[in-house]
Amino acid sequence: MPMVVSHTNSWLTSGLTELRTRYMSHRNAAAEAKIKTARYRRSLTELNALSNRDLLDIGISQSDIPQIAFEQSQKELANENA
Repeated sequence: MPMVVSHTNSWLTSGLTELRTRYMSHRNAAAEAKIKTARYRRSLTELNALSNRDLLDIGISQSDIPQIAFEQSQKELANENA
C-alpha cells in the first residue's frame, strides 16, 4: 500500500501567482509601447504631410520632424495620464 504524504502546494500557488503577475506586467508594457508607437507615427505622418513652405512658416526643418513627433507623442501621453 502506497504511503500518502499530505502537504500544501503553497509554493506552486505562489509560483503561479508570480508568473501571472509578470505576464500581466509584460502585457501591459507591450500595450503601452504599442500606443506610444501609434502616437509617434501619427505625429510623424502629420508633420511629413506639411509642405516645405508650411514647415518654413512654423520654423521647423525636415530634420527636426522625428524629434518633434516624439516630443508631441510624449506630451499627449502626459496629458492623458494627468
